[in-house]
Amino acid sequence: MPATLPNLDMDLARTMVAIADTGNFSRAAERVHRSPSAISLQVKKLEDMVGRALFRRDARHVALTPDGEVFLGYARRLLRLNDEAFTRFNAPSCEGSVRLGVPNDAGMIAIPDILRRFSETHPRVEVAVLLDRTVELERLCAAGEIDIAIHASETAADGPNVIHTEPLVWIGARGGMAAETRPLPLALADHGCSWRAMALGALDRAGIDYRLAYRSEFCQGQIAAVAADLAVAPLPLSVVSDSLVRLGPERGLPALGSYRMTLARRDGAGPVVEALADHVAASFRAGGERGTRLFA
Repeated sequence: MPATLPNLDMDLARTMVAIADTGNFSRAAERVHRSPSAISLQVKKLEDMVGRALFRRDARHVALTPDGEVFLGYARRLLRLNDEAFTRFNAPSCEGSVRLGVPNDAGMIAIPDILRRFSETHPRVEVAVLLDRTVELERLCAAGEIDIAIHASETAADGPNVIHTEPLVWIGARGGMAAETRPLPLALADHGCSWRAMALGALDRAGIDYRLAYRSEFCQGQIAAVAADLAVAPLPLSVVSDSLVRLGPERGLPALGSYRMTLARRDGAGPVVEALADHVAASFRAGGERGTRLFA
């Protein structure tokens, strides 16, 4: 080990993350506002510093080497700390409270990390979180009873209010037989959940007989029933794991399409509300670019 280790330039770390996220030097150059030739020089400098090849390149695509995958994790952590530090000290001092509404199916999993990071940059803001059904969150936000509502929709048009898009798929236990049973046993959320509506609509159009076997307002309850091979459930693709698998036409189940997570603010929202809304939107979008699992 050399007596003096080099210091990683944040610009080099940001370029590496941009290349990994986009898979292309040209798109990475657009993201970090540099020319493709400058990106190539930065990659060479970084690889010289590390002493390892970090990328495999061909005419159209760039992929990480095994060493690159390892180094990427360090680069992301360094950037996160760098950005958190400067965001905290550069952000206007905000005080007050904000009421955040989150759907039952995602709130307990996707939101904790967002709240932690928001508290680091806005430590004097009190955040009250309400978990409820999408339809109720929409009503409460329109009535001004909560400040921000995050909710799922299959019909939301692309636009600035869409903060996350993901395929909705049928999930079953690996090696399970629930999908072969008729009527098809389902684990669903309550009425008002867009995932429930998408699933039942698809089954009705396909003429598949089904029964509600398990009901839970939280997706963890649905996942538990699926893991026990007692039912199948319509859930985000990111739920797939070693024990839970995606089920499709090969098991006689119809496609469900994608759902969108949207963010709505109450009329007349002030700077504290806007700060949290911007933070939530940026976190969801960054997670989508990285392929981050929002469910575990």
